[in-house]
Amino acid sequence: MMESLKEKVVAWIRKDLSSDGQLDWAAYNNSLVMVRMEGTDFRLSGKWLPDGWHVFLQVHKGELRLTANGERLGFDTPVYVDFLKFREWSDVTLAGKYRTSFIVMEQHFFMETTLPMRNKIAEGMEQFAKHPFTSVNADEDRDLSRLEEMMFSTLSANSHLFCRELIQALACAWQYELWNIFFHRQQDVRSTINPHWNDVVSQFFYLAHTYCREQHRVSWYAAQLGVSADALSAALKRLHGKTASVILEELLAVDAKVCLHNPALSVQDVAEMLHFSDQSAFGKFFKRHCGISPAVFKKRHIEENNS
Repeated sequence: MMESLKEKVVAWIRKDLSSDGQLDWAAYNNSLVMVRMEGTDFRLSGKWLPDGWHVFLQVHKGELRLTANGERLGFDTPVYVDFLKFREWSDVTLAGKYRTSFIVMEQHFFMETTLPMRNKIAEGMEQFAKHPFTSVNADEDRDLSRLEEMMFSTLSANSHLFCRELIQALACAWQYELWNIFFHRQQDVRSTINPHWNDVVSQFFYLAHTYCREQHRVSWYAAQLGVSADALSAALKRLHGKTASVILEELLAVDAKVCLHNPALSVQDVAEMLHFSDQSAFGKFFKRHCGISPAVFKKRHIEENNS
């Protein structure tokens, strides 16, 4: 018997759940599957889903990292990703505590669902295809979560007389909400910042995710990008709501947690890996960001795994 969409998608995701991971799913026939999950430190392995299925990811909590066409990228959350088919995707990773939803649609069902809106979003499609990632704020994430909850409830019930039509209407409303956010972002960017800074900010995130362990100072990144540290932070603040130093420290804190989860590494080992001057400096940094010492964090993780 041919494997169904829901069986394929759930198996694809479930195999990589951590011990504390939780997964819940609902589906409409072989047309749409929605998987909600939460836990700690998830990495999607194995081959990508075959052509014919359109994959979306909405990350509400945690840090997202992924590889697209060989380039490693990282995003603060909440963030939405449309896994467009012409890119090669791999190593989709959620670092730290995460909460997320995968939505997978059969391609024909997706095209039928979004037909009413395609002429309205045509002008933005080319730009979105270059960067199919949309950061959202807390209010926008709350609105998207409501639509996701309505979709999930409808899929779970699957008893509505017009189930297909209702699911398509909700999925279309979800897409309309996402495109509304995208167009507002484009308008904000065009009106507040020189296009040159879009490239600078993109390069900063690439450098930050590549070198945050070795390079902790904003001045180093600014020098690589040929701008001043103040100008870089101002651009990041306008576009992403955070300064360069905050972004770097958040990345470093996430890396520290991942390293501390490794039972083979001591706190001293992690301090050295992350290029702190000594264990004490690392401890002060970690406690400032996480509220507890690295040793206590590591001990709690070991106890949770052994319980």
